[in-house]
Amino acid sequence: MKKILSLSLALILCVALSVPAFAANYTSYTWSNEYTTLKFDAAAVATETIKAWDYDSEEYTNQNVTMITVKPGSSVTVTGDSMFTLSELTEDGYGEDYMGAEIKTGAVDDIFTNFPAGALFVVEYGKTYIKLGSVDEQPTAPAQPTAPTQPAAPAQPAAPTQPAAPAAAGTYTVKKGDTYGTIALNNYGTYGVWSELYKANKGAKLTEGATLVLPETLGKVARINAPAAASGETLYTVKAGDTLGAIAKATYGDVMKYKTIFERNADRLVNANTIYEGQVIVLPVK
Repeated sequence: MKKILSLSLALILCVALSVPAFAANYTSYTWSNEYTTLKFDAAAVATETIKAWDYDSEEYTNQNVTMITVKPGSSVTVTGDSMFTLSELTEDGYGEDYMGAEIKTGAVDDIFTNFPAGALFVVEYGKTYIKLGSVDEQPTAPAQPTAPTQPAAPAQPAAPTQPAAPAAAGTYTVKKGDTYGTIALNNYGTYGVWSELYKANKGAKLTEGATLVLPETLGKVARINAPAAASGETLYTVKAGDTLGAIAKATYGDVMKYKTIFERNADRLVNANTIYEGQVIVLPVK
């Protein structure tokens, strides 16, 4: 898998166009590249036609891609990087890119939780996508009756605890080009909590100038300070294909200055080799 910065290059459609229906022939399937291995215990792989953005023509065009359809109720094992771009259907039928969706080891149904029907994971931009199969294809076998068990002794009531004080929340003003993924990345240090942020704001549209609530914590992830430039410093938004070395070369004329950039942004960068498209970093004084 390319990193998120190279996967999230455009809005991508999440619906196939006039593809003949077929009975999915599920089997074990492994997809991998130098960063990630995804092992599905039940997947059907076929070529489908989707409408995706073409940079050459600067318009949506029909493209033949590999579609990995995973069987409801099956499982996936993830080794390596687990962050991918995710596209969701909009009312006009085109994909809205939220970025930073995570595929975790476990039930495949869980990775599509909170996403609308038809959502696609983008594992190779313009080439390979993952979607959840129809639940109708997954009959449930009747459960075998079990012998009745003796009722357990009633547990002693625990001493009442004082309710925790509500966590403080911040706010964020939406800027042009923002996604829930980039907002989560720059305010919590990870794309992985974007769906929690989405739910915390009840799915609010990211209209420029709108105000979002930033809870103090999302799951186990605490909010971090927004990037702020001191006198003489500048803010820089990472672009697809950027590296700290390339940014250092362009800014300071010295690729080794990447160490200085990393040290200045140690509060939000895990290591000097991993930055993401849409991530805002501080460039120290030249």
